[in-house]
Amino acid sequence: MPGDTGDNNRRTVMDYEHSAREYVATVAGRPSASAEALQRLAAEVVPGTRVLEIGSGPGWDADALEALGVVVYRTDVTVAFCDLQVERGKRCDRLDLLSDPIDGRYGGAMMLCVLQHFERVQLDGALRKLAGALGAGGPLLLMYPEGDDEVWEHGAGGDYRVVRWAPAAFDAHLARAGFTVAWEHTIEGRGGPWRTLLALKS
Repeated sequence: MPGDTGDNNRRTVMDYEHSAREYVATVAGRPSASAEALQRLAAEVVPGTRVLEIGSGPGWDADALEALGVVVYRTDVTVAFCDLQVERGKRCDRLDLLSDPIDGRYGGAMMLCVLQHFERVQLDGALRKLAGALGAGGPLLLMYPEGDDEVWEHGAGGDYRVVRWAPAAFDAHLARAGFTVAWEHTIEGRGGPWRTLLALKS
């Protein structure tokens, strides 16, 4: 297995490049976040501002949020996912949160089912970068698998890095980045519990 944290993430991204269409077929147009989570995010966004989405994937969450009247700037590190959205008539720009700057300021941000592909040492930098893209009170919607282990999942399309977080440990990183948890909900999902949370920038 690659030992470098950057290599681990690049390996996961490359596997998504090869399996994006297969992945889209498995989610069948369903948003990752619940209707309540997206409604709570929309309620915190200042009217007239945009929400930055990191890891838009097929774009189902962005579709659902835009149906609530919020403009979403869709980005993904995987070119194949952006291409699929373009085929649907959507705009999606390539953005690697771990290495690319975020230009401009946003009224909110969401990153769903992405954090599990970051190594533990990469989390603080990612959260600080998101905080820098938001103004005071800006909302951040996140979804990640709960736990305290790090594994490789082996699927039909390739190998995917999965890093799980215990809520207390994760919230400590959020606090260091300047966020306070305002709402959370945990469901039983693929591979165990998944936590969705809405955090506000101090």
